[in-house]
Amino acid sequence: MLRVIMVVNSDFRHDSRVQKEALYLRRAGYDVTVFSLTMTGPQEQDIKGIRVLNPTTGSLARFPYRLSYLRAYFQVMRALLRDRADIWHGHDLETLPFIFVASKLRGGKLVYDSHELWQGYDWPGRSGRWNIARRLLWKIWLCLERVLAKRCHLVITVNESCALEMAESLGLQSPLVLRNCVDPVAEKDGSTAGLREKLGLVQGEPLVVYTGHLKTGRGLHNLLKAWAGMPGGTHLAFVGYGPLESELREFALNCRLNNVHFLPPVKAWELPGFISGATLGVVLTEETDLSSRCSLPNKLFEYIAAGVPVLATDLPEIHRLVDGCQAGVFTDPLDHNSIRAALTELLGDGERLERLRQNVLKARDNLTWQGEVSLLINEYSKLKDILKG
Repeated sequence: MLRVIMVVNSDFRHDSRVQKEALYLRRAGYDVTVFSLTMTGPQEQDIKGIRVLNPTTGSLARFPYRLSYLRAYFQVMRALLRDRADIWHGHDLETLPFIFVASKLRGGKLVYDSHELWQGYDWPGRSGRWNIARRLLWKIWLCLERVLAKRCHLVITVNESCALEMAESLGLQSPLVLRNCVDPVAEKDGSTAGLREKLGLVQGEPLVVYTGHLKTGRGLHNLLKAWAGMPGGTHLAFVGYGPLESELREFALNCRLNNVHFLPPVKAWELPGFISGATLGVVLTEETDLSSRCSLPNKLFEYIAAGVPVLATDLPEIHRLVDGCQAGVFTDPLDHNSIRAALTELLGDGERLERLRQNVLKARDNLTWQGEVSLLINEYSKLKDILKG
Protein backbone atom coordinates (compact mmCIF):
# COMPACT_ATOMS: atom_id res chain seq x y z
CA MET A 1 0.00 0.00 0.00
CA LEU A 2 1.45 3.36 -1.06
CA ARG A 3 1.88 5.94 1.68
CA VAL A 4 0.64 9.50 1.23
CA ILE A 5 1.56 12.32 3.60
CA MET A 6 -0.47 15.52 3.31
CA VAL A 7 0.60 18.78 4.93
CA VAL A 8 -1.89 21.61 5.49
CA ASN A 9 -1.65 24.79 7.56
CA SER A 10 -5.26 24.56 8.79
CA ASP A 11 -7.39 22.47 11.12
CA PHE A 12 -8.20 19.26 9.26
CA ARG A 13 -11.54 18.97 11.06
CA HIS A 14 -12.80 22.17 9.42
CA ASP A 15 -11.02 21.96 6.06
CA SER A 16 -13.51 20.26 3.76
CA ARG A 17 -11.25 20.03 0.71
CA VAL A 18 -8.38 18.33 2.54
CA GLN A 19 -10.80 16.00 4.33
CA LYS A 20 -12.47 14.89 1.14
CA GLU A 21 -9.21 14.29 -0.69
CA ALA A 22 -7.75 12.32 2.22
CA LEU A 23 -10.86 10.19 2.73
CA TYR A 24 -11.28 9.30 -0.93
CA LEU A 25 -7.60 8.50 -1.39
CA ARG A 26 -7.89 6.18 1.59
CA ARG A 27 -10.91 4.51 -0.01
CA ALA A 28 -8.86 4.12 -3.20
CA GLY A 29 -6.31 2.07 -1.28
CA TYR A 30 -3.72 4.61 -0.14
CA ASP A 31 -2.38 4.87 3.41
CA VAL A 32 -2.96 8.55 4.24
CA THR A 33 -1.48 10.63 7.05
CA VAL A 34 -2.25 14.35 7.42
CA PHE A 35 -0.05 16.90 9.18
CA SER A 36 -2.61 19.51 10.27
CA LEU A 37 -0.55 22.42 11.55
CA THR A 38 -3.28 24.36 13.36
CA MET A 39 -5.30 21.46 14.76
CA THR A 40 -6.02 21.86 18.47
CA GLY A 41 -6.40 19.10 21.05
CA PRO A 42 -4.28 15.94 21.17
CA GLN A 43 -1.24 16.06 18.90
CA GLU A 44 -2.29 12.81 17.20
CA GLN A 45 -5.90 11.96 16.38
CA ASP A 46 -7.78 9.40 14.33
CA ILE A 47 -10.44 11.16 12.25
CA LYS A 48 -12.59 8.88 10.12
CA GLY A 49 -9.71 6.43 9.82
CA ILE A 50 -7.18 9.10 8.87
CA ARG A 51 -4.13 9.58 11.08
CA VAL A 52 -3.91 13.32 11.75
CA LEU A 53 -0.94 14.96 13.48
CA ASN A 54 0.10 18.39 14.68
CA PRO A 55 3.78 18.32 15.68
CA THR A 56 3.93 22.00 16.66
CA THR A 57 3.85 23.33 20.22
CA GLY A 58 3.72 27.05 19.42
CA SER A 59 1.97 29.49 17.15
CA LEU A 60 2.46 29.17 13.41
CA ALA A 61 1.87 32.07 11.03
CA ARG A 62 0.78 31.44 7.49
CA PHE A 63 4.05 32.91 6.21
CA PRO A 64 6.61 33.49 9.00
CA TYR A 65 7.88 37.04 9.30
CA ARG A 66 9.03 36.85 12.93
CA LEU A 67 11.81 34.69 14.30
CA SER A 68 9.46 33.30 16.96
CA TYR A 69 7.61 31.35 14.26
CA LEU A 70 10.71 29.48 13.12
CA ARG A 71 10.56 27.06 16.06
CA ALA A 72 7.26 25.69 14.82
CA TYR A 73 8.66 25.36 11.29
CA PHE A 74 11.62 23.39 12.63
CA GLN A 75 9.23 21.09 14.52
CA VAL A 76 7.24 20.41 11.35
CA MET A 77 10.32 19.66 9.28
CA ARG A 78 11.76 17.36 11.94
CA ALA A 79 8.47 15.42 12.19
CA LEU A 80 8.25 15.00 8.40
CA LEU A 81 11.80 13.69 8.15
CA ARG A 82 11.07 11.10 10.84
CA ASP A 83 8.32 9.73 8.61
CA ARG A 84 8.35 8.51 5.04
CA ALA A 85 5.99 8.68 2.09
CA ASP A 86 5.69 7.57 -1.50
CA ILE A 87 3.74 10.73 -2.29
CA TRP A 88 4.10 14.08 -0.49
CA HIS A 89 0.98 16.21 -0.96
CA GLY A 90 1.28 19.84 0.10
CA HIS A 91 -1.78 22.06 0.42
CA ASP A 92 -1.02 25.69 -0.49
CA LEU A 93 2.20 27.61 -0.87
CA GLU A 94 3.33 27.67 2.76
CA THR A 95 3.68 23.85 2.79
CA LEU A 96 5.51 23.56 -0.54
CA PRO A 97 9.07 23.99 0.85
CA PHE A 98 8.35 21.35 3.52
CA ILE A 99 7.30 18.65 1.08
CA PHE A 100 10.05 19.55 -1.37
CA VAL A 101 12.79 19.09 1.24
CA ALA A 102 11.13 15.92 2.58
CA SER A 103 10.93 14.38 -0.88
CA LYS A 104 14.57 15.18 -1.61
CA LEU A 105 15.80 13.70 1.66
CA ARG A 106 13.32 10.82 2.02
CA GLY A 107 12.32 10.12 -1.59
CA GLY A 108 8.86 10.13 -3.15
CA LYS A 109 6.75 12.09 -5.62
CA LEU A 110 5.55 15.67 -5.12
CA VAL A 111 1.96 16.98 -5.37
CA TYR A 112 1.28 20.70 -4.99
CA ASP A 113 -2.38 21.51 -4.28
CA SER A 114 -2.92 25.27 -4.49
CA HIS A 115 -6.22 26.47 -3.03
CA GLU A 116 -5.42 30.10 -3.85
CA LEU A 117 -3.88 32.02 -6.74
CA TRP A 118 -0.77 33.01 -4.79
CA GLN A 119 0.90 34.99 -7.56
CA GLY A 120 -2.13 37.29 -7.45
CA TYR A 121 -2.57 37.36 -3.67
CA ASP A 122 -1.92 40.60 -1.75
CA TRP A 123 -0.69 39.12 1.52
CA PRO A 124 1.53 42.11 2.50
CA GLY A 125 -1.36 44.53 1.99
CA ARG A 126 -2.81 43.56 5.39
CA SER A 127 0.38 43.86 7.40
CA GLY A 128 0.35 47.19 9.24
CA ARG A 129 3.73 48.09 10.73
CA TRP A 130 5.34 44.91 9.36
CA ASN A 131 4.63 45.99 5.77
CA ILE A 132 8.21 46.35 4.49
CA ALA A 133 9.42 43.09 6.04
CA ARG A 134 6.38 41.22 4.79
CA ARG A 135 6.68 42.58 1.25
CA LEU A 136 10.28 41.43 1.05
CA LEU A 137 9.41 38.03 2.49
CA TRP A 138 6.45 37.72 0.13
CA LYS A 139 8.70 38.22 -2.90
CA ILE A 140 10.83 35.34 -1.64
CA TRP A 141 7.77 33.08 -1.21
CA LEU A 142 6.50 33.89 -4.71
CA CYS A 143 9.95 33.14 -6.12
CA LEU A 144 9.93 29.81 -4.26
CA GLU A 145 6.60 28.92 -5.83
CA ARG A 146 7.88 29.69 -9.33
CA VAL A 147 10.95 27.50 -8.74
CA LEU A 148 9.43 24.60 -6.80
CA ALA A 149 6.12 24.18 -8.66
CA LYS A 150 8.04 23.19 -11.79
CA ARG A 151 9.65 20.35 -9.83
CA CYS A 152 6.34 18.84 -8.72
CA HIS A 153 4.96 15.73 -10.42
CA LEU A 154 1.37 16.98 -10.14
CA VAL A 155 0.01 20.50 -9.63
CA ILE A 156 -3.65 20.96 -8.67
CA THR A 157 -5.86 24.02 -8.29
CA VAL A 158 -9.52 24.85 -7.70
CA ASN A 159 -10.94 26.32 -10.92
CA GLU A 160 -10.26 27.17 -14.57
CA SER A 161 -9.29 30.82 -13.96
CA CYS A 162 -6.67 29.86 -11.38
CA ALA A 163 -5.34 27.11 -13.67
CA LEU A 164 -4.87 29.54 -16.56
CA GLU A 165 -3.19 32.16 -14.39
CA MET A 166 -0.89 29.58 -12.73
CA ALA A 167 0.13 28.08 -16.05
CA GLU A 168 1.18 31.51 -17.28
CA SER A 169 2.81 32.90 -14.13
CA LEU A 170 4.59 29.68 -13.08
CA GLY A 171 5.50 28.43 -16.55
CA LEU A 172 3.58 25.16 -16.15
CA GLN A 173 1.38 23.02 -18.27
CA SER A 174 -2.19 23.63 -17.17
CA PRO A 175 -2.69 22.31 -13.62
CA LEU A 176 -5.36 19.75 -12.81
CA VAL A 177 -8.63 21.53 -11.95
CA LEU A 178 -10.28 19.93 -8.93
CA ARG A 179 -13.28 21.96 -7.81
CA ASN A 180 -14.52 21.86 -4.23
CA CYS A 181 -17.72 20.03 -5.12
CA VAL A 182 -19.81 18.56 -2.31
CA ASP A 183 -21.99 15.48 -2.41
CA PRO A 184 -25.72 16.27 -1.96
CA VAL A 185 -27.17 15.75 1.50
CA ALA A 186 -29.72 13.03 2.10
CA GLU A 187 -33.23 13.91 3.17
CA LYS A 188 -33.27 14.83 6.85
CA ASP A 189 -34.66 12.08 9.05
CA GLY A 190 -35.16 14.28 12.10
CA SER A 191 -32.58 12.40 14.18
CA THR A 192 -30.19 15.38 14.31
CA ALA A 193 -30.96 19.05 14.79
CA GLY A 194 -30.18 21.32 11.87
CA LEU A 195 -29.61 25.05 11.91
CA ARG A 196 -33.30 25.91 11.81
CA GLU A 197 -34.02 23.57 14.72
CA LYS A 198 -31.06 24.93 16.71
CA LEU A 199 -32.50 28.42 16.42
CA GLY A 200 -36.05 27.31 17.21
CA LEU A 201 -37.41 28.58 13.88
CA VAL A 202 -40.42 27.06 12.20
CA GLN A 203 -40.65 26.35 8.48
CA GLY A 204 -41.61 29.46 6.58
CA GLU A 205 -39.55 31.89 8.69
CA PRO A 206 -36.87 33.32 6.34
CA LEU A 207 -33.40 32.19 7.38
CA VAL A 208 -30.26 33.54 5.66
CA VAL A 209 -26.95 31.82 6.41
CA TYR A 210 -23.25 32.62 6.04
CA THR A 211 -20.78 29.80 6.63
CA GLY A 212 -17.02 29.91 6.99
CA HIS A 213 -14.29 32.18 8.24
CA LEU A 214 -15.36 35.53 9.69
CA LYS A 215 -12.69 37.80 8.24
CA THR A 216 -12.19 40.84 6.04
CA GLY A 217 -12.89 40.60 2.34
CA ARG A 218 -16.11 38.63 2.82
CA GLY A 219 -18.58 41.56 2.81
CA LEU A 220 -19.64 40.80 6.38
CA HIS A 221 -19.76 44.35 7.73
CA ASN A 222 -21.92 45.42 4.80
CA LEU A 223 -24.12 42.36 5.26
CA LEU A 224 -24.84 43.43 8.84
CA LYS A 225 -25.40 47.05 7.80
CA ALA A 226 -27.88 45.78 5.23
CA TRP A 227 -29.56 43.58 7.82
CA ALA A 228 -30.10 46.56 10.14
CA GLY A 229 -32.71 47.80 7.67
CA MET A 230 -34.45 44.47 7.09
CA PRO A 231 -38.03 43.92 8.25
CA GLY A 232 -38.71 41.82 11.34
CA GLY A 233 -39.42 38.12 11.12
CA THR A 234 -36.25 37.32 9.15
CA HIS A 235 -33.15 35.71 10.62
CA LEU A 236 -29.44 35.80 9.77
CA ALA A 237 -27.05 33.12 11.03
CA PHE A 238 -23.24 33.13 10.95
CA VAL A 239 -21.84 29.60 11.23
CA GLY A 240 -18.09 29.83 11.78
CA TYR A 241 -15.43 31.80 13.58
CA GLY A 242 -12.65 34.26 12.83
CA PRO A 243 -11.00 37.57 13.72
CA LEU A 244 -14.11 39.65 12.92
CA GLU A 245 -16.45 37.72 15.21
CA SER A 246 -16.24 40.12 18.18
CA GLU A 247 -16.75 43.17 15.93
CA LEU A 248 -19.76 41.63 14.22
CA ARG A 249 -21.27 40.58 17.54
CA GLU A 250 -20.78 44.09 18.95
CA PHE A 251 -22.38 45.69 15.88
CA ALA A 252 -25.39 43.38 16.11
CA LEU A 253 -25.73 44.12 19.84
CA ASN A 254 -25.44 47.88 19.41
CA CYS A 255 -28.05 47.85 16.63
CA ARG A 256 -30.30 45.55 18.69
CA LEU A 257 -30.38 42.95 15.94
CA ASN A 258 -31.95 40.17 17.96
CA ASN A 259 -32.54 38.20 14.76
CA VAL A 260 -28.78 37.81 14.08
CA HIS A 261 -27.26 34.59 15.42
CA PHE A 262 -23.67 33.39 15.83
CA LEU A 263 -22.93 29.67 15.94
CA PRO A 264 -19.60 27.82 16.19
CA PRO A 265 -18.20 26.02 13.15
CA VAL A 266 -19.62 22.63 12.24
CA LYS A 267 -17.53 19.70 11.06
CA ALA A 268 -17.09 19.99 7.32
CA TRP A 269 -18.84 16.69 6.50
CA GLU A 270 -21.85 17.71 8.62
CA LEU A 271 -22.21 21.28 7.33
CA PRO A 272 -24.45 20.79 4.23
CA GLY A 273 -26.95 18.76 6.23
CA PHE A 274 -26.84 21.27 9.08
CA ILE A 275 -27.74 24.24 6.86
CA SER A 276 -30.16 22.45 4.54
CA GLY A 277 -33.18 24.14 6.13
CA ALA A 278 -31.93 27.65 5.30
CA THR A 279 -33.78 29.91 2.86
CA LEU A 280 -30.73 31.59 1.33
CA GLY A 281 -26.93 31.40 1.54
CA VAL A 282 -24.63 34.39 1.05
CA VAL A 283 -21.26 34.54 -0.74
CA LEU A 284 -20.10 38.17 -0.64
CA THR A 285 -16.45 37.86 -1.65
CA GLU A 286 -14.85 41.26 -2.25
CA GLU A 287 -12.44 41.75 -5.14
CA THR A 288 -9.30 42.84 -3.30
CA ASP A 289 -6.71 41.26 -5.61
CA LEU A 290 -6.44 38.84 -8.54
CA SER A 291 -6.70 35.84 -6.22
CA SER A 292 -10.06 36.94 -4.82
CA ARG A 293 -11.28 37.82 -8.33
CA CYS A 294 -10.56 34.26 -9.47
CA SER A 295 -11.97 32.60 -6.35
CA LEU A 296 -14.69 29.95 -6.22
CA PRO A 297 -15.49 29.57 -2.49
CA ASN A 298 -16.18 26.24 -0.81
CA LYS A 299 -19.34 27.64 0.73
CA LEU A 300 -20.91 28.02 -2.70
CA PHE A 301 -20.71 24.28 -3.28
CA GLU A 302 -21.87 23.61 0.29
CA TYR A 303 -24.99 25.73 -0.24
CA ILE A 304 -25.76 23.93 -3.50
CA ALA A 305 -25.26 20.51 -1.88
CA ALA A 306 -27.66 21.62 0.86
CA GLY A 307 -30.29 22.69 -1.69
CA VAL A 308 -29.99 26.37 -0.68
CA PRO A 309 -30.17 29.22 -3.29
CA VAL A 310 -27.47 31.89 -3.10
CA LEU A 311 -26.96 35.62 -3.03
CA ALA A 312 -23.48 36.09 -4.50
CA THR A 313 -20.82 38.48 -5.71
CA ASP A 314 -20.62 38.82 -9.48
CA LEU A 315 -17.02 37.63 -9.92
CA PRO A 316 -16.01 35.50 -12.96
CA GLU A 317 -15.87 31.97 -11.48
CA ILE A 318 -18.76 32.58 -9.10
CA HIS A 319 -20.81 33.98 -11.98
CA ARG A 320 -19.96 31.02 -14.21
CA LEU A 321 -21.33 28.57 -11.65
CA VAL A 322 -24.32 30.49 -10.26
CA ASP A 323 -25.53 31.78 -13.63
CA GLY A 324 -24.93 28.44 -15.32
CA CYS A 325 -27.13 26.68 -12.75
CA GLN A 326 -29.56 29.59 -12.30
CA ALA A 327 -28.91 29.00 -8.60
CA GLY A 328 -29.21 32.55 -7.28
CA VAL A 329 -28.80 36.28 -7.86
CA PHE A 330 -25.92 38.74 -7.69
CA THR A 331 -25.24 41.85 -5.62
CA ASP A 332 -22.45 44.31 -4.84
CA PRO A 333 -20.63 43.29 -1.62
CA LEU A 334 -19.33 46.84 -1.17
CA ASP A 335 -22.80 48.43 -1.13
CA HIS A 336 -25.03 47.57 1.83
CA ASN A 337 -28.02 49.20 0.12
CA SER A 338 -27.58 46.86 -2.84
CA ILE A 339 -27.36 43.89 -0.49
CA ARG A 340 -30.47 44.99 1.40
CA ALA A 341 -32.43 45.51 -1.83
CA ALA A 342 -31.49 42.04 -3.11
CA LEU A 343 -32.36 40.39 0.22
CA THR A 344 -35.68 42.21 0.48
CA GLU A 345 -36.66 41.35 -3.08
CA LEU A 346 -35.72 37.68 -2.81
CA LEU A 347 -37.12 36.98 0.64
CA GLY A 348 -40.36 38.68 -0.36
CA ASP A 349 -40.83 36.57 -3.48
CA GLY A 350 -41.61 33.02 -2.44
CA GLU A 351 -42.28 31.82 -5.97
CA ARG A 352 -38.90 33.02 -7.22
CA LEU A 353 -37.10 31.48 -4.26
CA GLU A 354 -38.80 28.16 -4.95
CA ARG A 355 -37.77 28.29 -8.62
CA LEU A 356 -34.18 28.97 -7.58
CA ARG A 357 -34.31 26.13 -5.05
CA GLN A 358 -35.53 23.70 -7.70
CA ASN A 359 -32.68 24.80 -9.97
CA VAL A 360 -30.22 24.17 -7.15
CA LEU A 361 -31.65 20.69 -6.52
CA LYS A 362 -31.17 19.83 -10.19
CA ALA A 363 -27.66 21.28 -10.34
CA ARG A 364 -26.31 19.55 -7.26
CA ASP A 365 -26.62 16.10 -8.87
CA ASN A 366 -24.01 17.20 -11.44
CA LEU A 367 -21.71 18.91 -8.93
CA THR A 368 -20.77 15.96 -6.74
CA TRP A 369 -17.45 15.27 -5.10
CA GLN A 370 -17.74 11.61 -6.11
CA GLY A 371 -17.65 12.72 -9.73
CA GLU A 372 -14.96 15.36 -9.26
CA VAL A 373 -12.56 13.27 -7.18
CA SER A 374 -12.22 10.70 -9.96
CA LEU A 375 -9.88 13.23 -11.63
CA LEU A 376 -7.59 13.11 -8.58
CA ILE A 377 -7.70 9.32 -8.33
CA ASN A 378 -6.77 9.00 -12.01
CA GLU A 379 -3.73 11.26 -11.59
CA TYR A 380 -2.66 9.38 -8.47
CA SER A 381 -2.92 6.14 -10.42
CA LYS A 382 -0.41 7.53 -12.92
CA LEU A 383 1.99 8.37 -10.08
CA LYS A 384 1.43 4.90 -8.67
CA ASP A 385 2.39 3.32 -11.99
CA ILE A 386 5.57 5.42 -12.13
CA LEU A 387 6.52 4.42 -8.59
CA LYS A 388 5.93 0.73 -9.31
CA GLY A 389 7.72 0.91 -12.66
